[in-house]
Amino acid sequence: MSGPVFGDIRRWQPALVREVRDRVLADRERIGRAMTGLLAGRPPAAAWSGPAARAAFARATEALAVLGETAHRLAATAQALGRLADGMQAGLELVRHAERRAAEGGGRVDDLGRLVLPRPVEFVDPVRAAHQARQEALLREEVLRDVQQAERLVRQADDEAAARLTAAVREPAQAPPSASTELRVPAPPSVPDNGFISPTSVFANASWWRGLTPQEKGCAIRDHPLWVGPRDGVPAWARHQANLELLARAERDVAARLAAARRSPLRWVPEPWEDELEQAERQAEALRAVRDVVSRQDGAPRQLLAIGAADGLVTAVVAVGDVDRAEHVATFVGGFTTTVRQDLRPLDATLAGMRHEAKAMSGHGADVAVVAWLGYPAPQKSGLVQRRRSVASDFVARDRADELAAFLTGLDAARDTQLHTTLWAHSYGSALAGNALLLPGSVDDVVLFGSPGVPVRRLDETGLKPGGLNVLEAPDDLVPLAVPVFAGVSPLSVPGVRRLATLHVNGMPADLRSSHGHSEYTTPGTLSRHNLVAVAAGRSDLVIPATEYEAWFRAVVLGTGPAVPSPLPP
Repeated sequence: MSGPVFGDIRRWQPALVREVRDRVLADRERIGRAMTGLLAGRPPAAAWSGPAARAAFARATEALAVLGETAHRLAATAQALGRLADGMQAGLELVRHAERRAAEGGGRVDDLGRLVLPRPVEFVDPVRAAHQARQEALLREEVLRDVQQAERLVRQADDEAAARLTAAVREPAQAPPSASTELRVPAPPSVPDNGFISPTSVFANASWWRGLTPQEKGCAIRDHPLWVGPRDGVPAWARHQANLELLARAERDVAARLAAARRSPLRWVPEPWEDELEQAERQAEALRAVRDVVSRQDGAPRQLLAIGAADGLVTAVVAVGDVDRAEHVATFVGGFTTTVRQDLRPLDATLAGMRHEAKAMSGHGADVAVVAWLGYPAPQKSGLVQRRRSVASDFVARDRADELAAFLTGLDAARDTQLHTTLWAHSYGSALAGNALLLPGSVDDVVLFGSPGVPVRRLDETGLKPGGLNVLEAPDDLVPLAVPVFAGVSPLSVPGVRRLATLHVNGMPADLRSSHGHSEYTTPGTLSRHNLVAVAAGRSDLVIPATEYEAWFRAVVLGTGPAVPSPLPP
């Protein structure tokens, strides 16, 4: 037998199984009361003796043994029914999630678990057609993972219940094991051996998590934090709890390394011991930065969505706001020289301010969360001469693009409600973002700023909707000049891209000023920051597009344009 299929599961009623379990438990309690009464009604041995007394005592003992055996069998039966109901409920939740997602996409799931969508609109515009195809592919993958996990769960629950109920009848009666010692959390989907993370694999992670019972989820966080903390597709609240444990472990490990290094007689040896000690000290400082940020008490919750401390490098992903509840989530990716140790604290403060502005701008009380994604080894000055780590190479951007794409897709996969996601990518981070956009992931809007180049040639390669790719390029930012050296093209050369204002001209809001150079894009009061916030808040009506004078001004800065534009600025 193949076991229950999707159509069977959607008609299951775990509440009825729980009702039967409760009746079995009630019968067990009645037997318990009968045993208590039987024990209480026996006359003391001194009051009655002889053959009749011995026979009566023997019969009573036999009756107590039978009742006790029956009570144990009923307890085992009730426990089996409870586990069956939990498995049915988990499978049913997955079914309902698949049905909700299908309905949001205008389709349905049939009794065989197949996604049925209406005939797609045939767009002439290749960008719209690619966006529609990307959305449909993601929806099909999500529904497929839910269906597979639901059927797997209920088959396991059905097989386990059959074995337990059979044992309760045939095998010698014994007290059922307690739930705490019996609980075994199913392992999550494994990571491929080649290390590449498919962005769509997050749907399998999300289905795995949804299929766990509340008790199993608590056990996974407590006993297997590595299964939860770094796993994209799992809700932020669970990742945060697991990552706090992983952060504490990393702090203990580096403290032990530092203590051992300072006690060692080799501490006076210049090389390579100094490098080892300095590396441990830098790692300890970076972990302190993470601890400081997640412990901030400024009225905005922090969620630690990832923490890594391998090979002396600390990476972290920290959210300001509640990622599980916010209607809008913006993710910031830093660029050249970005580190957790030096940049997480000031970046968190900057993003907290931008979140506050985005909440005010979004209207209707919509909530916003902003994420600092420092989850990759950004090129450093020390790596300039190393081909694979140099800022002049796109190796790191290509190598870590799958992780960024999986994170962005996982934000939506972990949710039961629709979410608007934005990607902010600065400097070298825009090269990473460009490579991530070529993978089959999910993001609604992208803003690249101070970009040295991206591998995207056409907007339809990204699956973004029309107007979904935005660029900020200050006229006096010299980093975009690296495009001829860096692999890729200027994002401004991509057909269909929107150039947003960084240069203030007459007619723009007087309270906003131009942003200058490579590092003012997120400075308060600038046009660029206003535009970043407007995109993240989903307020395209408040975005201020660049004027033709930005291109002219840049040409003047580079000495390649006319001294006076035609026509003159207003």
